[in-house]
Amino acid sequence: MGEHGGTDESTGVYGRVEELTEAGETVALATVTGVDGSAPQDPGAAMLVRADGRTEGTVGGGTVEERTRRAALEAIEARSPRTEHWELRPEGNTGMVCGGEMDVFINVIPGKQRLIAAGGGHIGQSLAAMAAEMGYDVFVVDDRKEFADPERFPDADVYADDYDAGIESVGVTDNTAVVVATRSGHFDRVASREALERGAYYVGLVASDTKAERVADGLREDGVDDGDFERFHSPVGLELGGGDPADVALSILAELNRVRHGLRPGTIDS
Repeated sequence: MGEHGGTDESTGVYGRVEELTEAGETVALATVTGVDGSAPQDPGAAMLVRADGRTEGTVGGGTVEERTRRAALEAIEARSPRTEHWELRPEGNTGMVCGGEMDVFINVIPGKQRLIAAGGGHIGQSLAAMAAEMGYDVFVVDDRKEFADPERFPDADVYADDYDAGIESVGVTDNTAVVVATRSGHFDRVASREALERGAYYVGLVASDTKAERVADGLREDGVDDGDFERFHSPVGLELGGGDPADVALSILAELNRVRHGLRPGTIDS
């Protein structure tokens, strides 16, 4: 039934998967792995599904494609692959009339981890170097040109801009963490708000208990939802000892590693 997609289309989908994940986006790739009887696509046909529901490529169109898209979104949310079996007949689980059956494997491909350091001081320098060693794509934002100097951050992309505009320019994906270490509580609040509103999965603020609570109160005044504070970590980092910038950077990345792998440390009261 229908026209079968060619190899060129699937190859294009694979290229887009690489492009999007390199940019930090987690996607799902749905691939037809088996066909029994009449089906709208042959094994190997592939469809890319993005976290916002957009698709590229095809696994056959119609109900089977929509059911696959929904299953792929669930897989992205769960960060877990799955296999779907579709019955392509009126009494089957798709209601389609092709008469055959299809198996579709949905793989979740995580986007590359990104770290934005809002603040180009000593902690930002140590953090950028250490995060790059761990495989993050690193970005530094500072509104002072002398601090937003690429020579100070050889392993990062540097933005000399206001903190909110800089974070917007970098772009926040579902694999983006933001560490805020600016020169004042006002700028801490601006950067933290921008990161939370744009959906960073981790927003860490380098601050004392008192300063952290003051910034948190300001964020609530700005309209940040209580639920968003689950992603807000301050005072930031795990207690590992030491107070040098490298020690602080290590403690932040240790906490971030726990969050990435689902071992969430305590968050600030909301």
